[in-house]
Amino acid sequence: MVMCSFLSFSPNLAVRLRAAQCNYVVTGANGWLGSATLAMLRQALGDAFDARVTALGSRHVHPVQALLQWQPPQGQALIVFHYAFLTKDKVNGISTSEYIERNAAISSKVRGWIDAGQVRGVVLPSSGAVYDHLLHKNRDPAAVLYGRLKYQDELDFTNTCAAYDTSVVIPRVFNLSGPYINKFDSYALASFIQQVLLGKPIAIQAQKPVIRSYYFIGDLIELCVQLLLNKVTPGTVCFDTAGGEIVELGELAQRVSSVLVEYKPQAVVRLPIQDDAVADRYVGNREQISALEKSLCMQLRSLDQQITLTARYMQSLL
Repeated sequence: MVMCSFLSFSPNLAVRLRAAQCNYVVTGANGWLGSATLAMLRQALGDAFDARVTALGSRHVHPVQALLQWQPPQGQALIVFHYAFLTKDKVNGISTSEYIERNAAISSKVRGWIDAGQVRGVVLPSSGAVYDHLLHKNRDPAAVLYGRLKYQDELDFTNTCAAYDTSVVIPRVFNLSGPYINKFDSYALASFIQQVLLGKPIAIQAQKPVIRSYYFIGDLIELCVQLLLNKVTPGTVCFDTAGGEIVELGELAQRVSSVLVEYKPQAVVRLPIQDDAVADRYVGNREQISALEKSLCMQLRSLDQQITLTARYMQSLL
């Protein structure tokens, strides 16, 4: 029996996932993308989920296995969703060099599965922070380091996959929305929704314009899997995640209040924007992802729908 889920693949794609002659591996299974992907695979595969899906992570919570100790079964074709990557804020008390080494070990381990010739396709989320590295931005030193390592991962996986004729899809993730979000206080959209659900005013601390665009996590996973199974490109496809609307945090707060009107939201409270403030703009280029969506005839969730679906999930946990 298929379990209830806040996310699911489109019916046609679910059929293709069931019919595909391969199994599925999800690294970083405890994180937001990992949890969302597992939920969608469970919906698609039903009773075959346990036999066909391996979840790998850093926390030993059943049925998640330790990534660095796992070995793929001999002769089994795989599609790998590779989400495992340490962010510096999660690893307290280690040096930058050790942080780099730990991520390199994860990357090397997963690329070893490709070297073994069993991997048909890879979904490898990168980050909008690669532009902090590539464009020498000074937005945040931690973002520059993170972006540099993510870009190196892009290069390493592109080269390894090319050597074994393995497709790899690399979305450079900027801002996501949707179920299985796991850090309510770390993301503006989730923070605003949480404050409304708890009956509090929406408080905006930023004293500068903050500009964002949101992409629904279910749409992103659907897009990546469609690209792999359709073999739109036999090599690498890399694109920015960018939604159809660009909003400043003040506008976003008002949208959240409007969409969640049934919760009787209180006022939006914001500190004054400083006169000399430089806008914090973290928005991807929509040109390529828009072309991919059109080629696959995808209908994306609007910002209002993203707010509704994110709130529905968060409400289930509060």
